[in-house]
Amino acid sequence: MTRTIVTRFFALAATAALAVLAAEPGLPAQAQGVLQGAWRTDGGWLTELRTHPDGARVCSTGKAGTTPHGFGFTVVKSGDETVVMVVDQTQPPAPGTDALAFVQGGRTVGTIPAQVTGPAVGSRDANGAEAPRLLAGLAPGPVTIAAGDRRWELDLAGLPAARAALDRCLERAK
Repeated sequence: MTRTIVTRFFALAATAALAVLAAEPGLPAQAQGVLQGAWRTDGGWLTELRTHPDGARVCSTGKAGTTPHGFGFTVVKSGDETVVMVVDQTQPPAPGTDALAFVQGGRTVGTIPAQVTGPAVGSRDANGAEAPRLLAGLAPGPVTIAAGDRRWELDLAGLPAARAALDRCLERAK
């Protein structure tokens, strides 16, 4: 069951990240689900609630980054499951990348086990404690996200409002 949920999260997160980056038309409806609501918050974050054909209600919040080039950072939640992901259509992560590291102020805030699926690299265990712990440790401001030989820079300005919007989305999803 978890493998199916992780696969759905990867499809949804890729869709959500691409939506933040001006998504390409024609993504499969299965990946997108039906949009039930969307909320923008300060700092450029977009939170969405989608319902999938199997009845799953999934919330995501994401933000676009531009350094070193366009990419999307997304957090996807459904119940107790959480996936943290970066989607980079320009220079996808190398296959075999097995961790995502987050550095703020010269200090590693957290490193989580990850897997690569196409242009996305995201947390490997949707039920694990690593992603929620990482998210709790992140602060507004610059962050470097590293996966193998790839590095992305993102300003997490607006993160508290994005977390609050994600919490409200999860309440609505119940």
